[in-house]
Order: sequence, then C-alpha cells, then structure tokens
Amino acid sequence: MYLDALVFYPSFAYHFEFYQLYFVITLLLLPFFRLRHPRLFISDDQFVSLRQKALDQHHQDVASHYCGGRWDSSGVRVNPFEYTSPYTQSYDGATGLAYSLAKSFFMSLLFLLFAPLFYLGILIYQKIH
Repeated sequence: MYLDALVFYPSFAYHFEFYQLYFVITLLLLPFFRLRHPRLFISDDQFVSLRQKALDQHHQDVASHYCGGRWDSSGVRVNPFEYTSPYTQSYDGATGLAYSLAKSFFMSLLFLLFAPLFYLGILIYQKIH
C-alpha cells in the first residue's frame, strides 16, 4: 500500500514511522491545547473599515468643535442616512471572521509542526510569571 508500510500478505502488518506517530499524537492533543489556551487560536480584534473610521472621526470633529447653544441642523451639511444609522455599510464583521478563521488555521498548523516547542514555551512562560 502506501510506501509498503501496510502489508496484507503473508500477515497483516503496519510499519509505523516516527513522523506518523508524531502527527497522530499532536492531532489528538490539538483540541485539548486549544481549549486550554484559546487566546492563541481565537482573535478578539474588532476590525473597523476605513469608512467607519472616517465617520467616527467626523463625529469626533463635530463634537470637539461644538461651541454651545442649541443643536441645530440649519446650515449644516450632514449625511442624510446618518439619521437612521450611525454606522456605514461595510464588511467589518466578515473581515473579522475571516481573520479569526485564518489565525485559527495557521496556529493549528504551527502547533502540528512544532507542538513540543509550544509546550516548552508555555512552561517557560508559566515559570517566569
């Protein structure tokens, strides 16, 4: 079969290689490591689009240049859609989800390749702190 590792005749036998055992063990340890250290795999960053940043900056500018008196919209040019929603239409949520999935996939791949270094790093970090 695969590189003559699995033999059916004359007797059923499978010749394990070290790297195969290593990947099976790390695959079994990965869910427990992810549950124990979720910060390494899950992103909490909130992405904000450039449009939303510009709108927030505009709100800060309007608030900082307020001179007192009644709030009046006469003579002031505003976004007409801002009355219904203070947010812009953007893909901020989708971008955050894509980043979180990419980070999770990348960290899982790194863990599968370098699991002993992850455990060693965690042990050193715990001893220091």
